[in-house]
Amino acid sequence: MIKRTGKIKPDQQTVILEDINSKLALVLEQFSGIRSEIRSNHKEFLEFRDRTDKNLKVALEYLFRIDEEIQDMKTEIADLKSRPQKKEDGEKILQMEKRLIKLEKLVFAKLG
Repeated sequence: MIKRTGKIKPDQQTVILEDINSKLALVLEQFSGIRSEIRSNHKEFLEFRDRTDKNLKVALEYLFRIDEEIQDMKTEIADLKSRPQKKEDGEKILQMEKRLIKLEKLVFAKLG
């Protein structure tokens, strides 16, 4: 590196400072663009998260309703089995058990 001896003239100082200033302005402009992009991405992420949360709540409510139906069917089948059976009751129990098995398979297939 060449060492300069002597003072920098005021005109040279002004040119150097203006050059530094313009380069800093470019850097700040780039950071401003990046910041804007980050904010936009963050906003999109929050909207996506909200939609996902709502969808998961709906799915969870749906699964709870299905589980309640399954539990009700199991209770009804147990009640029917505990009573003295008539031919119609035996057929009803068989139909309900088949329906319950199909329902459970469907639920587990959706979960898996």
